Amino acid sequence: MNFDIGEVLSRVWQITWKHRMLWIIGILMGLFVSIMFPLMFSPILFPVLMQNSKTDMWPLLGVMVGLIIALLLFILVLYPVGVLAQTSITLGVLNANNDNGDNLSVMDLIRQSRPFFWRVLGLMLLYAVGVGLISLIIQAVLFLLTIVTLGLAALCMMPLTLLMYPLLFGSIVWMEQAMNGIIVDNMTIEDAVRQGWTLLRNNLASFTLMALVIYFGVGIITGALMMPMMVPFFVAPFIFIEHQTNWPILSISIMWTLVFIPLFACISGFSMIFTKSAWVLTYLRFTRSPKLQPLPGTVEATL
Repeated sequence: MNFDIGEVLSRVWQITWKHRMLWIIGILMGLFVSIMFPLMFSPILFPVLMQNSKTDMWPLLGVMVGLIIALLLFILVLYPVGVLAQTSITLGVLNANNDNGDNLSVMDLIRQSRPFFWRVLGLMLLYAVGVGLISLIIQAVLFLLTIVTLGLAALCMMPLTLLMYPLLFGSIVWMEQAMNGIIVDNMTIEDAVRQGWTLLRNNLASFTLMALVIYFGVGIITGALMMPMMVPFFVAPFIFIEHQTNWPILSISIMWTLVFIPLFACISGFSMIFTKSAWVLTYLRFTRSPKLQPLPGTVEATL
């Protein structure tokens, strides 16, 4: 099939820029994800607590336990919120592609996403468990070989570990297409995973090119824009020079983080919408002929 990546990206940009309703979902998701920045920055405050606690370590222990619980709760809630956001954006892109994007509100999209919630959540958990197990097995084998060969295996297998990155991005593309199968064509998880693999295998060159544009092109741009947010972590070693807390630098770092959280939400939300739109339209190009109507019974046919 002739795949015109320029035409797809042009349409993706039009949808991303024109339909501001999708921005609300993306920015809200970005604001939610930004909670991780205070959680990441908080360990820097431990030396301050240790200096002030001196002999009484219970306050420090309580704060550490509280942060661990908060992080676990955040991860627990992140998946359901992410499912609603990604499903709603996918439905919004489908409506926008049919020039119906202005007729729905954010609540309408969230309401339409409910029938797909558990299947998409199951797919994301299946992906997380699968990638986690494979990574754990590879790391365990590498660790054992490193011990047996006194570190020689680590040097020899370094080029092989670089191959994990293409496989990782390939698995993400696979999951994206499986998710589109669930939402667009109302498939089961098993059928969607099977179809996603078939699409990826039969159109490997097109998907590879699209992945390079999305994950490297968009990633480089968003990474450069969000680089200033990393300043507090770069200056963290200078906060506790000579076992003394540099309060001006610490205060500026905290304020810097708080100021850049809205910017992070906007950039990450825009990137999420662009990426999701690209994969949805790519899915439609490979599963729909431009001259064919949507298949009966599919979500696209009801939008």
